Amino acid sequence: MAWAACKHQKRKCGPNCELAPYFPADKPEIFAKAHRLFGVSNMVKMLKNIDDDQKANAMKSIIFESEMRARFPAHGCLGVILDYGDMLKKSFEELDHVRNLLAYCKQHNLSSAPSTSSHIPSTPIDTNLNTSFMDSTKEAQLNGDNAMDDNSKFNNLK
Repeated sequence: MAWAACKHQKRKCGPNCELAPYFPADKPEIFAKAHRLFGVSNMVKMLKNIDDDQKANAMKSIIFESEMRARFPAHGCLGVILDYGDMLKKSFEELDHVRNLLAYCKQHNLSSAPSTSSHIPSTPIDTNLNTSFMDSTKEAQLNGDNAMDDNSKFNNLK
């Protein structure tokens, strides 16, 4: 059987093909993205330098990185990592706010009185938490956009 890697290189697949298990024949686009980012010789070199029990994880990483680079050419995995870091930071800020509000309520015995909501301090919780890179890419896909404006999402990289 000719696997995606061998089909792309227009050669017959031998029984010792190192890339065959990771690039099925029915998904040549996966190989094309990995090939574009890493190249066949580099992927083979990486596999030779990795223990057998880690090869599958290494190839999953290579495939994921190439997919992210294809989807987000400007920043690739870095963009996704930065976005998750930003979401995590905002979640911790919201958690700190909720803890402070809870401490205030406990300190002023506001937890049992239902009509004391006017005594609760009005420090706003950031309701604009919908800055998710992944949510915006899903929205772009639903709108039929093929490419996103990476510069608008990652102006903080400058």
